[in-house]
Amino acid sequence: MAEHIGRRRFIGAAAGAIALGAAGGIALGQQQWFAPEQTAEEETTKPITADPAATPDAQALLRWFKELPTRDARRVVSGQQIDDITAASYEYFVEKLAVRTGKHPAIVGVMVRDAWTRADSKILVDHWKRGGLITMDIHPTNPWNPTGGPSSAWVPDAKAAKPDLRMLLSTSDSTPQRTLWRKQMEKLGDLVEEMASAGAVVMLRPLHEGNGSWFWWGQDMASRKTFARDLYRDVFYYITQTRNLHNVLWLYSPGASWDGPALSYYPGSEYVDMVCPTRYDDDMLMLGERTGESPNNDYKDVVSTGKPVGFGECGPSTKLDGSWDARTIIKRIRETYPAMTYFHVWHGWENKIMELARDKYTEELMNDPWVVTRENIDWRPKPGATTTTRPSTTGSQPPKPSATGRGSVIRPQVTR
Repeated sequence: MAEHIGRRRFIGAAAGAIALGAAGGIALGQQQWFAPEQTAEEETTKPITADPAATPDAQALLRWFKELPTRDARRVVSGQQIDDITAASYEYFVEKLAVRTGKHPAIVGVMVRDAWTRADSKILVDHWKRGGLITMDIHPTNPWNPTGGPSSAWVPDAKAAKPDLRMLLSTSDSTPQRTLWRKQMEKLGDLVEEMASAGAVVMLRPLHEGNGSWFWWGQDMASRKTFARDLYRDVFYYITQTRNLHNVLWLYSPGASWDGPALSYYPGSEYVDMVCPTRYDDDMLMLGERTGESPNNDYKDVVSTGKPVGFGECGPSTKLDGSWDARTIIKRIRETYPAMTYFHVWHGWENKIMELARDKYTEELMNDPWVVTRENIDWRPKPGATTTTRPSTTGSQPPKPSATGRGSVIRPQVTR
């Protein structure tokens, strides 16, 4: 926080100096700034993550993602979502894929639900220790429909008015909705803490597809807005400041821009490490590629952030019977979306087949020279390499939160 404020003050001071210089008759082109030059080592070791206190592994992993598009091979990381944080689910979606193809997905994704317990995290720790990566999304119960469970994340009427998400912020007045939401945040914090204790980095996608209208945190179609940006920032501060956890890469994950542009609720560069849209399409084409389909160009928009990009979720749209050609993923990335650094295939729903283990030509996909699997992942710094000049504040074990799961409350500014 202090560094962030300092940066803002420097920018303001610089702007004021430029204005004074111009008023005093000094041409802008003649002004000189004398900042100390940074060495190549300083440039490569200073924190690059949204969280300045991120662990060395988190920083090294983000640098690796940034470098992937420059490679000639092993430049797109494979991923598979599992439908529950259980050994049975991991066996079905991950080990079954390995038996068929000889390769494990590099990334395993899970959804944090209300029923999660600490004992369930063993499969994620094992995957990490074997060289894999972990991504998480949250699929929270609608605080305004508490009896609905995780299924209440979807709204029955996408055109109906959405709630004011500012009611859920840490700085808001106490309400039943806020209490339920904060309990769900504690559950997320517990899981991130469990991963920190194991030394694992979490690629976290809070409030995914917020530019769509289908989730309770999504865009209100009447007003064409939501306060998802503020709630995302609140989650950021809860994890990094209140819980003092720094083993996270922060992923902004918009949906296809049917209802609003991909960057409608972008929380700001200082809160985001990667931009990872979701896309379900038989041809893996993003909105903007087909003439007349959308006024937006989703790929152009996400790349414009300058952050590493990847498919946070992907899969077919109509070929949900196992007939989808999984090679379409890498073909499309190679030919149309070369900046994409990873793909993450969903587990399917309502008996629809989507997972890699049951799609066609998955062997070819997982053995493509562009694809990174758990067997050939290479993000870890070589022994003796320095990844950051800032020592981790957590060490191998994260600081323990207060008994209530809350520390000092950080007050993010509400933007609108």
